[in-house]
Amino acid sequence: RLKTIVPDMVIDYKLPIVTPLGENSFRGKGGLPLDEACIFAKELEACGVDTLHVAQANHTGNMGDTIPAMGTQPYGFMVSYSKKIKELVSIPVSVVGRIVTPEAAEAVITNGSADIIGLGRSLLTDPDFANKCADGHCCNVRTCMMCNKGCTDNIQNRAFLSCVLNAENGYEGSRQITPAASTKNIAIIGAGIAGLEAARVSALRGHHVTIFEKSLQIGGQLLIASVPPRKEEMMRSINYYTNVLPELDVTFRLGQEFTSQDYNSFDEVIVATGANNAIIPVPGKDLPTVASAWDVLAKKEIVFGNVSVIGGGLVGVETAEYLASRGCKVTIIEMMDQIAKEESNTILPTLMRELEHYNVQIVTSAKLSEIKDDSVVVEKTIDDNT
Repeated sequence: RLKTIVPDMVIDYKLPIVTPLGENSFRGKGGLPLDEACIFAKELEACGVDTLHVAQANHTGNMGDTIPAMGTQPYGFMVSYSKKIKELVSIPVSVVGRIVTPEAAEAVITNGSADIIGLGRSLLTDPDFANKCADGHCCNVRTCMMCNKGCTDNIQNRAFLSCVLNAENGYEGSRQITPAASTKNIAIIGAGIAGLEAARVSALRGHHVTIFEKSLQIGGQLLIASVPPRKEEMMRSINYYTNVLPELDVTFRLGQEFTSQDYNSFDEVIVATGANNAIIPVPGKDLPTVASAWDVLAKKEIVFGNVSVIGGGLVGVETAEYLASRGCKVTIIEMMDQIAKEESNTILPTLMRELEHYNVQIVTSAKLSEIKDDSVVVEKTIDDNT
């Protein structure tokens, strides 16, 4: 009947499926359990639907169900469902859901789990995803790290859609990498993500680029940011630069700091050294029991036992979860009235659930005033009778 009404239109039906979430509950609403979806898929084919798109159902208001952030859902979490649907119908079946790399997408098609792969966030990170695959340059695809910062969070906040890894996203009409008017020798100080991207863009414009990095590794702060639970997916960003920069006019000087003697050898210098870690200037800050979150995540410091984490921003909360998962008894002390205010709404429920699981104590509206050998002294900034 559908084809009679619109004979020249391709009809793609999104088949929303609710998936198990613990015992006797499901993730998503407004969709079908798998057994009903199997029956409905065959009915849709009989009615003239041309293709089926298998996806997670979501009418709950939680975009983390259908657009899960890093580490909150397994890779390819809908593939087993699309495979089951594909076994029942003869029309093409597509699937979406944390299928991140070209190789993973090819595997889904090769093993008969789907005919088509749906990409969402991945095309914000690299709009040329498909073109690079067609040209045999799969290793040069910049893969999404699923942070949900520029995309999903901004959608929920009615803000401008963007991508933290793709500065051109949303500015395609005004930002293009074009050849430079003249070729220059450019020095870049720091091989973190900012420095690596500056090197890529500068080299594509025709400049000769040299990156100075005082450590022996590229990646900068991403090397420690990727350590807490669920954050290891951030390392895909470094993999991208290790693949694309060797093909460009970029020279690395690892283990070498940029000095005043180097300055005269370059036409331009780009400083991309990133932020610095800081210890709160209170009495006791130099005690041997005090360690910085950066050093802990970098494995330079080992802490154990009862641990107070001063600061409930992202760094503090993620460090607290990291330590709690390794057996520490952790208390978070935060000046503001809540922790992890900057965290994505698609990640926050998982984060808070894990903190509760590890029995992490949270003290808010509290200011650190002194560190002692076996304790910390805090002052409540709000009198809440606690």
